[in-house]
Amino acid sequence: MELDDWSDDEIRDHYNSLVEANSFLKGLKEEHRAELDEDEEAIEVARKEAESGIERSKQHDEMVTSTISAFLPGGPIERKTGWEFRGAEPLSELNEPNADAVFCNDDRNIALIVECKTSLSSPGKALTQIYDAADAVREHQQELSENIGMQIDEIETAICVPSYLDEQIAQRIEHEEKNGEAEERVYVWRLHYLQEGEQLDLFTSFVNRTRSEATHDSELSQILSSGAEISKERQVTPSFYPSSHTFQIMESAFAEVLKQRMKEDGPLRDFTAEEIRAVLTSQRYLPHYAAEDIGDRIYDGLMDRLQSANLVKEIDAADTDLTEGTEFYRYRVRGRTVETILSNLEEKYREHALDRKLELEAMKAALSEFDEKQRSLDDF
Repeated sequence: MELDDWSDDEIRDHYNSLVEANSFLKGLKEEHRAELDEDEEAIEVARKEAESGIERSKQHDEMVTSTISAFLPGGPIERKTGWEFRGAEPLSELNEPNADAVFCNDDRNIALIVECKTSLSSPGKALTQIYDAADAVREHQQELSENIGMQIDEIETAICVPSYLDEQIAQRIEHEEKNGEAEERVYVWRLHYLQEGEQLDLFTSFVNRTRSEATHDSELSQILSSGAEISKERQVTPSFYPSSHTFQIMESAFAEVLKQRMKEDGPLRDFTAEEIRAVLTSQRYLPHYAAEDIGDRIYDGLMDRLQSANLVKEIDAADTDLTEGTEFYRYRVRGRTVETILSNLEEKYREHALDRKLELEAMKAALSEFDEKQRSLDDF
């Protein structure tokens, strides 16, 4: 059993499936957790891993936002080519493989799905993801057409990477094309982080592709080949996405609710379920055509996590000055200003993330020991 290859959720599910019938497994886990709590080095490693998960998600969201920003109404691409952004993570409402964004040209009925990668530890895996996303779009082509308000007749795919990773992904694409393994013609977009701002352009220096094969068969190629400037200040950009880290969603949603509370001069530390749902289901913050359904799902996961982490608690209507709403909550952190409450929420969330990481490591150690014991019994 190679637990290092499993996701965190897979490890937790596997542990929970075994512990009820094997009560001693809980004891093993508690022993390992006690050892971890006394190991300062292990605690620091777990802390860095928990922080890394939050930071990776933040960087990815920022990259998606930058890419989307070039296609928003009034942007250079939309003005000059008619291509526009139509939604983040299409088909995520169906739990299907999905890319990070879908862009469309309704004059030619082309949908372009793009996967953003801030790093490339496995270029082959990145290509598999975009292949799977394209398969899902074709399987649900008519449904997606209805959702984005445009008939999809043609599908294109692209992977967007920081400019310093362009050769790495291009070489993998060339390898798969040379060996007949490529399932799609994948274009490569590059995000340049310049001193004066960000720029999005198209990588065309493939060894085994002609110029026309390396560029989109539309006006998009001309503007991307010369580079499109990105200005996120031009208008409002998304706050989070369907797969964003809980930390990012918490931060965005509560910042909006707290700012509104300040305008209303209401109880700063109380809020309603309806207020949080209003943010999470709004396309203003969550750029998805099924924002209401996905936002409801995000709400359930967010509130479960925050209550289990003792960050918020449900209160009776009689215990608050809020008058509108059906479910009332209170932050379980101190603070008399928006900034202090948000800062304390973030700090307490990080403490909870560390605890979950240590608990996961204890589960992994217990499962490994359990597996060894089982193999010993089988050998006997």
